[in-house]
Amino acid sequence: MQISTKYGFAFLCMPKCASTSIEVAIKPHCNINYAGHPILKHMDARTFNKWVLPPCEQANPHIESICLMRDPLDWIESWYRYRTRDGLIRHKNYTGDISYNEFITRYIAGETGIDNQFNFQIGIDRIIPLTRIDLFSKFISKKIGTKIVIPKLNVSPGKRTYLDPILKKNLIKHLSKDINLYKSIENL
Repeated sequence: MQISTKYGFAFLCMPKCASTSIEVAIKPHCNINYAGHPILKHMDARTFNKWVLPPCEQANPHIESICLMRDPLDWIESWYRYRTRDGLIRHKNYTGDISYNEFITRYIAGETGIDNQFNFQIGIDRIIPLTRIDLFSKFISKKIGTKIVIPKLNVSPGKRTYLDPILKKNLIKHLSKDINLYKSIENL
């Protein structure tokens, strides 16, 4: 998460939504940076609003929170691909040794440690779909008064996936809040 009290914005980093790329682009313009450990970097909106925002509002009472949201089905597939990388071999989150169907079964059962985007974003002022990262760039560029270019970093490894149609229906049901939220912002 990165905050600029000077320019009045807080970027909350939704995992698997270009957060590393955006952090690199906006870091020089932010005076507060929560990085390193995922609990700090990927702080959800409720935690931010309760613990971090109040002291920041002492410096600027008009801080707008913003984050990106990815298509929910693509988001969970990206988690799977991300966890197949060689750097996680022998780690409990490694998925290179299981099928995508097995991963989704475990995700739906709550066994992966991955929550959802909906819960992360409760209380965010502005949510932009990842497919419209150009809108994010325009918003931040306008806030700081200079053009921001977002590099493409930390991309998950490419891996073909197949999801059983019945399991896909169960996943869609499991992600219904995420899907409804995404549909509401998809055509910004």
